[in-house]
Amino acid sequence: MTHSTVAPPEAGSRPETAEEPRLPPESRPYRFRAWTSRVLRRLTGVDEDLLDEVPEERPRYTLQGLVVVCTSLLAGIAVFVALGRFTDTPWPLLVPAAAFWAGLILVFDCWMLSTMHGVKKGHRFRDYTGRIILAVLVSVVVAEPLLLYVFRPSVEQEIRVDRQQEEAAFRSSLERCNPVSGEQSTDPSCTEEFLLTVGGSTLAADRSALAATVAERDRVQEHVDSLRGQLEEKQELARLECNGSSGDGLTGRAGEGVNCRRLRGEADAFEEDSRLSSYQANLLELDSEVEGLTSASGVSTADFASARGELIDEKVADRTAAEGEHGIIDEMEALGELARGNFYVMAAVLLLRLLLVAVDLFPVLTKVLGGASKYDELYTARADFHRERHGEKLRIRRKQLQVDTDRDVGRLDAQQQADRNENDRRMRSDKVRQRAVLEDEIARQASQYRGQRGPDGEG
Repeated sequence: MTHSTVAPPEAGSRPETAEEPRLPPESRPYRFRAWTSRVLRRLTGVDEDLLDEVPEERPRYTLQGLVVVCTSLLAGIAVFVALGRFTDTPWPLLVPAAAFWAGLILVFDCWMLSTMHGVKKGHRFRDYTGRIILAVLVSVVVAEPLLLYVFRPSVEQEIRVDRQQEEAAFRSSLERCNPVSGEQSTDPSCTEEFLLTVGGSTLAADRSALAATVAERDRVQEHVDSLRGQLEEKQELARLECNGSSGDGLTGRAGEGVNCRRLRGEADAFEEDSRLSSYQANLLELDSEVEGLTSASGVSTADFASARGELIDEKVADRTAAEGEHGIIDEMEALGELARGNFYVMAAVLLLRLLLVAVDLFPVLTKVLGGASKYDELYTARADFHRERHGEKLRIRRKQLQVDTDRDVGRLDAQQQADRNENDRRMRSDKVRQRAVLEDEIARQASQYRGQRGPDGEG
């Protein structure tokens, strides 16, 4: 790898060709413009001292900084629109939140650009993939509120239609599970949520009484019809006998004979014994009672239907109140439904979302699509120089450490040898001293021994 040997300019130093002339007081607008351009370039993370080497690159990075500012402002507007759309907070209180989000996106984009300076060797787009993914995620979050704002009328209409359909379906279930007849529904889908209790209604009692009365009237009517049929048969037989009609059981002689009087007497006796008139009177009373109960049942049915309708309206109103105002999730779902139901809406949503994402990606795209600039080459050269200088410093420090280590090791070896020599000298001295002491002791004992033996050698 070939490293550049271009040394960076010292901090604070400026090339003579890049020095700006002192402007007169009347040039203050130019000073402000220069300061603004410097601030915008600072947002891109460039070094002004290094940029002085290639002043022709200043407009490029000034505009790039302006793109970063515009993107952050777009993010702030998106949050302002979203909060104003889905909260009841007064708009002056939303400004700090929008400014905070805009500042956050500004810092994020500035960091992204500051990490993309220099000449990327080899896999350029692979190095930018992570940054692009992060930028896409942020841009999607920023673009969605603006997208909902653009399609706001259609989205609200879709939400309104969906809620009306849901309300109609809920009302239909309540009516189906609570029939006007007041009977308990046996439909498995009629859960506790759809069952109503109509208090104070007499519909069930009135219907039960009406059913019992109708059953009793039908029974009495059947009995009266049976008795009336038997009586008519007996009266018809007596009439035929008195008229002299021929037939089975008839004499065929006209006039009020014995058989004529007998048959008439049997018919009259049957009518009296069977209490047909009493049953007929009872039947009239039952008919009158059925009419009364039918009328009362109709009134109670109307009252039940009215109370049932009020409960259903109350239940539907409670459900609508519980749903409250629609939120961003509802609007996103409604926008999705619109896109799935209409190709043109889907295409418009897709294109607008891509456009907003592309606008939010402009800071990164300006760097990726713009390619390496002269500033990037100088930035890479300076980075290589600092890397080489750091490497040389490390090698010098390693060498110095090795020399210091060798010197310390030599000094320790010499000290160790001196200590060893001193120990040997002390040991030799101790041995000489011990030998002298031993010889003195031997001489003393020998002298003492000779003194005890005497001159003749006898003890």
